[in-house]
Amino acid sequence: MNFDASKREFLGRGAALLAGLGLVDAAWAGPAPAAAKVEPIKGPDLPMEFPGTGGEVPWLKRVFHLYSGADGLTVAEQLEVVGPRGQAIATLLRRTAVRVTLGGSQPNAGFGFHVAHQPTLLIPIFGSMMIGLHDGTEYELRHGDLAYAEDCTGKGHISKAGPEGSFMVAVQLPKDGCPANGSSDMAKVWSE
Repeated sequence: MNFDASKREFLGRGAALLAGLGLVDAAWAGPAPAAAKVEPIKGPDLPMEFPGTGGEVPWLKRVFHLYSGADGLTVAEQLEVVGPRGQAIATLLRRTAVRVTLGGSQPNAGFGFHVAHQPTLLIPIFGSMMIGLHDGTEYELRHGDLAYAEDCTGKGHISKAGPEGSFMVAVQLPKDGCPANGSSDMAKVWSE
């Protein structure tokens, strides 16, 4: 299937979506591997003119990782999320982005099988986004979720808006971050 440039830029090429806020229930089955954690990183120690009130920092609810397996088929896993307990300010990720795209889709509109041509962060702001795999499994990304798509080769995945439509942010990282089939080093994702 051929896509025009605007479609690839929006969802198909790989981009990063930044974190949204909200409460959601788990939709992807299966526990994350013990080493696959998403947690706050130490940011700069900046003086704050306005101290926090002691409440919790709003944080991601779920993080999903898509990558190409050794067989060229996209694998999806849910990563463990560790929140920034007791911190006034927290940083998840600080990386150079190649492109940031904001866009919306009508309910159920989307793209057939495609790869993330660049590592991409996908962040649903309103509505939901459905990710489909080769075996028919579908996962729903909602407000509060983050997906990191680095299935840069192989068959790829299906992306479409959920039943109420979707407004998302996609952040594309440099193409040289694409891993080989069957590999992914998540430690490289969360550090510059």
